Amino acid sequence: MTRRAEGEGRRQGIFASIKNTLATLLGIGKTRLELLIVELEEEKLRMLSLWSKAIAVAFLFALGVIMAIFCLALLFWEQRILIFGLFAILFIGAALLLAASLKRQARKPGKLFRDSLGELETDIAQLRQDRERAPE
Repeated sequence: MTRRAEGEGRRQGIFASIKNTLATLLGIGKTRLELLIVELEEEKLRMLSLWSKAIAVAFLFALGVIMAIFCLALLFWEQRILIFGLFAILFIGAALLLAASLKRQARKPGKLFRDSLGELETDIAQLRQDRERAPE
């Protein structure tokens, strides 16, 4: 009778240990998922801020350049075709340079989720160390 009680106690201990391990793994997974969500939210807000500022800068800069070109055309009315042609060439050249820069930047890998991946690598390393240290 005592052997049977000891066997059941060990079995319950093993199940409790497995249950605790699963709870710990779920807790780690939940923490990592929350970190991932926070990183996504921060990146979304950062991108929205960057886009809105970039659009405002581009709009105001374009408006200023157009006004400057019209002022030059009015100042040198006889050469207006030359002025408009030179600025058209300048704008097309700048657009081509920006397109090339955009292409280079798009090829570079993003740094999104770097913190989450780092934390997951740390967790994996700790689990491997615990497994190596665990008595068999």
